[in-house]
Amino acid sequence: MLQTEIVISVNGLEKSYKNLKLLKNINLSVKRGSVFALLGSNGASKTTTIKILTTLLKPDKGSAQISSFDVIGQPDKVREKISLTGQFAGYSLRYIS
Repeated sequence: MLQTEIVISVNGLEKSYKNLKLLKNINLSVKRGSVFALLGSNGASKTTTIKILTTLLKPDKGSAQISSFDVIGQPDKVREKISLTGQFAGYSLRYIS
């Protein structure tokens, strides 16, 4: 898979609150034009992952890029490429090409 085909890239993402480890070494990549669903039971840290990808929360460790822009180092560029819509039972993250 060519790097230009990847629009979301997550490598070694980790996040903790006090002594509670929420994310532990999360890795994923999403190819341009695909549909990706982040599913899990209550408390599985889906919202924490989305908050990191949308630049609302900083990870403790690891990296994440949206369209090759770093969510920590280039948050304004990331926000130009996505939209986030809250819904009753979840969130919708949309990539804008």
